[in-house]
Amino acid sequence: MVPPRRDVSRFHTEPRGLEEVFHDGRIAAINIPELINRREEGGKVNYSSATIPPEEYALAIGEYVEPIVNLIAPRLPREEFLTRAKRILNDYSIPNLVIVGKESQDDFLPGPTVTEAMRMLDSERGSDVALGGICIFDRESRGPHDYGVGTGHLEEHERIWLKGEAGCNFATSQVTFNSEPAVRFLTQYQEFCKQKKTQPLTVFISLATVPSPSILKLLESLDVQIPPRVKKDLLSSDNMGRESVKVATEVLLEIITKLDLLGVEVPLGLQIEQIGVSNDRLSLELLDEVYPEFRA
Repeated sequence: MVPPRRDVSRFHTEPRGLEEVFHDGRIAAINIPELINRREEGGKVNYSSATIPPEEYALAIGEYVEPIVNLIAPRLPREEFLTRAKRILNDYSIPNLVIVGKESQDDFLPGPTVTEAMRMLDSERGSDVALGGICIFDRESRGPHDYGVGTGHLEEHERIWLKGEAGCNFATSQVTFNSEPAVRFLTQYQEFCKQKKTQPLTVFISLATVPSPSILKLLESLDVQIPPRVKKDLLSSDNMGRESVKVATEVLLEIITKLDLLGVEVPLGLQIEQIGVSNDRLSLELLDEVYPEFRA
């Protein structure tokens, strides 16, 4: 659930009209992203907050449902990052943090890498604090410089394993519109964990609705991979939002069916992403469709 932008009044930061979400017994937590504006000037890259801090919004919704706060680790110098994270854990009493990396791997920023940040927090946190990371099923292999290991390329299942070694407890995927990368990742991850004799992290499969062409364009700008067939079906539908519910449901069923056939038993969670500020009703329609299948 996206927090309000910085340019709205404080009055409008209060959660209104979301009672149906907050009182839905199927929803265990609300995951709040940290959105940034990325600007390049004079050869330098700067990240600035696009919304109110996610921890402030977490305070507003915390009386209704447990919040999870996302933090972009590299954008603040190490000490500032640690001070902010400790304030969220201790002063704000928010026990769930997702540590996020750079928007572009080529950006040079002053803060810690994801695994460095996790190690810093792992030594500071209590037993009731959960650390999360981001998983991109179809991420292409890149160099391991942000993970402090070796000189070869890292596959995504190796990245998530290394995050687990750094103190990560769970991973939330990028929104998925294709079952194949998810199944491939989870199969490889299970086998890698068996080789390393470690337990796999819980991986939350993220699904989202697409109510309009502008939201579709937004997802593509965030490097969400949407198969051409899916994009065509969405754009040609008389009811794009409802078609997207159908697509997301089919993707989850394909993932579950294929994992069962392959004997993959990585612990799974389900995350429904609300893309768009007034999209909660459609997101709940998607939850209505996928929750029974997921629980079964």
